[in-house]
Amino acid sequence: MASPEKMKARYGALYDKMRKASDKISNQSLYVYLRNLSRLYGLIHDSEVVKGDGKWLLKKELLKKFDNLDLNRKRLFSVAAVKGLKAYELKSPEWNSRLTKASESYDKQRAKRKITSKEQSKWPANGYKSLRKAAKEEKLLIKKELKRENKTLKDLLKIQNYLILFLYSYHPVRLDFADVFVKKPEAGKQQNYLYKAPRKGWQLTLRSYKTAKFRGETVIKIDRAPSRALSMFVPIVQSTVQHDKLLTNASGNPLSRNGLSKLLTKLTRKHLGVGFSASLIRVLFSTENRKVIEKAAKIQDEMGHNMKQSLAYTRKT
Repeated sequence: MASPEKMKARYGALYDKMRKASDKISNQSLYVYLRNLSRLYGLIHDSEVVKGDGKWLLKKELLKKFDNLDLNRKRLFSVAAVKGLKAYELKSPEWNSRLTKASESYDKQRAKRKITSKEQSKWPANGYKSLRKAAKEEKLLIKKELKRENKTLKDLLKIQNYLILFLYSYHPVRLDFADVFVKKPEAGKQQNYLYKAPRKGWQLTLRSYKTAKFRGETVIKIDRAPSRALSMFVPIVQSTVQHDKLLTNASGNPLSRNGLSKLLTKLTRKHLGVGFSASLIRVLFSTENRKVIEKAAKIQDEMGHNMKQSLAYTRKT
């Protein structure tokens, strides 16, 4: 849903204003702002289709509704509101103060590292390990599809369910798997892609992702087990559909990030009894590796470096 064409079709003039005001942000970030602006609009309207000149953002009724939201939505909606005000060329100290307050409260809450009530309600019994179990269960359901010589789109989608769970059980990226191509991009294109390196297996190159502006290109070596799964899966994709991406929707087109999120929620609910998506998967992974992360953070503090700089001081003996 983050393509410029789809955003233009859905949000119309608002998309044009937001893109003009924030020309350097990624399509995915722009989509998040547009989506949250429309939800904010829906708090005081019968529809989430944004209309008008933007003065709806200044209404006291909206601020009152906003003040009764939970902290996570306050953080997301206040960012979108400030971005929207910029696009409409309006100013509002009320929104600036609410954004500051929401951001500070959110940072304090995260610093405590306590499990939230929402996380608690979805936390699987065996934490991150439960994803590996779910993937194994899903694989048992696709024996016929795996053996079928001429696979159909329906077969591909069933096998894909297994692959998604298996990939996330080893590599807890955000929803970036929905943006991954299965071939190297043309020179200069900021695309995410999978490449099977000789004698090394599959590597995931991320160029367009949430923190790319600060981290730059990131290359992830796919672990051996999911690498074998990709070697099985990618040829099926290439022989079944016309697009060049890793994941596919029910129509045979590339699966969107929103579609991947919904599919993850559906699959985890199916196997684990609780449905959740990539954000909780990342929390589960980090929690399982808490001691390693804490130790790494301690080393960084003592060295006065970030992890990359600290690693540069190590030697292979």
